[in-house]
Amino acid sequence: MNDLASADANIQTAMLEVISEGVSGGLLVYDKNDQIVFASQHLLSLLPVPKGFLAPGTRLRDFLGAVYDSGGRFVADSTSPRRMLSREDWVAEQIATLWKERADTLERRGTDRWLSFTKRRLPSGYGVSVIRDVSDHKKREEQWRADMERVQITEEVLDHLPFPITVKDRNSTFVAVNKAASRFLGLPVEAVLGHKGSDIHSAKLEERLNGMNRQLLETGAPVQLAERVTRPDGPDAIIIANKYRIGKPGRYYVVTAMEDITALVGTGDDGREPVLSKDRLQVMDATFGRHERDVRTDPARDIADVTARKVLLVSADAQVEAEASNVLATLRLDTSSVSTAAELRLFLQFAKDSRIRMDLIVIDVASDAECVEIARQHGIPTFAINGLEMMRELASNVVHLLKQKPAEAAENMPEEDWQIDTGVNADGPVIDILVAEDNEVNQIVFSQILEGFGYRYAIATDGEEAVRMWGELSPRLILMDVTLPKLNGFEASARIRSLETIDGSIPIIGVLAHPFDRDRDECFAAGMNDVILKPISPEALEAVFQAYLDIPVKRSYA
Repeated sequence: MNDLASADANIQTAMLEVISEGVSGGLLVYDKNDQIVFASQHLLSLLPVPKGFLAPGTRLRDFLGAVYDSGGRFVADSTSPRRMLSREDWVAEQIATLWKERADTLERRGTDRWLSFTKRRLPSGYGVSVIRDVSDHKKREEQWRADMERVQITEEVLDHLPFPITVKDRNSTFVAVNKAASRFLGLPVEAVLGHKGSDIHSAKLEERLNGMNRQLLETGAPVQLAERVTRPDGPDAIIIANKYRIGKPGRYYVVTAMEDITALVGTGDDGREPVLSKDRLQVMDATFGRHERDVRTDPARDIADVTARKVLLVSADAQVEAEASNVLATLRLDTSSVSTAAELRLFLQFAKDSRIRMDLIVIDVASDAECVEIARQHGIPTFAINGLEMMRELASNVVHLLKQKPAEAAENMPEEDWQIDTGVNADGPVIDILVAEDNEVNQIVFSQILEGFGYRYAIATDGEEAVRMWGELSPRLILMDVTLPKLNGFEASARIRSLETIDGSIPIIGVLAHPFDRDRDECFAAGMNDVILKPISPEALEAVFQAYLDIPVKRSYA
């Protein structure tokens, strides 16, 4: 035993135990007669063998046989063919590897445990094996690969979106930008990534944006703003920018999704904030309208038909209230606003006592559901708005609804004959699709696809909100992410099924990140009709709509 010669056998054993601890693994030393010279105690936690088989002098054949008998035989790495070997064949194969000068293998025990074997045969005939549990490293490696695949898919989705998206870190440095944003800024992606906003924007604009971004990073409340910018090729453009905070505490990022609405609004050359231009109504109606209308209608004539009609706005959001009031004022409507259900009740009672009839009530979808019921009690048509789509839909829909019911007809109509008008059939749904999704990037993807299809939709960010919005908005179909906060998708679906007056009356489609059978089974057990997988594509959603809705998609996704 020249390689391991020592004046004191106890010191020799102690040193080998220290080495075993140093390499964070089990240490096995054997001689040229295939007998164990030393086996560290750490091996007992790695290999299911009785302690007596680690004693010096034990034959390797007996030790390996004990490993086999206790169920610890190894399964070949997934890259190698899997073979079923008898006890003797397996033991012989293991001993053969121990006689190799060098051998490094990664072997699996069970479904989620991996062991690393490093084997060396010394010139004197003694052999050394180091056995380590690398399960955590293997899991991290697989998770890293899965994360990289998700990142690549996300980047591909973002690059194919038609509107600009940028991501900044806490230092206002661009860490991500899609191709549309690159074109919008007039710079190659390489010239944007790693640079600060001050390298690209004017000092005045960057100062304003930094203030908003800091507030967003602190509060997490999404921000929407209209902004006039100068394109790289010269002309001014009006954009709607939606800002969101993503990430975890200490590693927050600001995502900005921009939409060019220059064709829909004035450029505000007088220095005021951009407002909806009357001569743009025709373009808006042709592009974003949800009703069948003749786009050749003179917009000025449309406005004249509704001038001075009385519209009441209900919204607790100051920004939504300001933008909606601005749009309604452009139509020369007589507009008032309230912020709560209690204020709405008092206002309508006062109007009734004063014999003032309201022609239309515009209700922010974020308002209390009681507001719709109050309007119904007073027999006043209502229209629901989503604050994020204010500039695109409000004006055209209000003009359309008011032209459907002229003022003189409203004055002469008996109180009991008034019907609620939400832009769809009175007994039908308020929206087509309810999306339950808490991830901001996925919300953008869903919004873009559903807008391309022409569907009215709303987004719930947690399971409780999904159940509430189902009851308030009566969607025709629900796309339910299963990993929602508060109530997960399974719980929210089960809650909806328990509250339905007609069992299974609304299709619920589960949205899964992974194709695991257990998740599919749980979706169906919760009452879902079907499942689709992320990343979401227009083709997948189109197939769902054609299968579960009465009519096909309204137009092809572009």
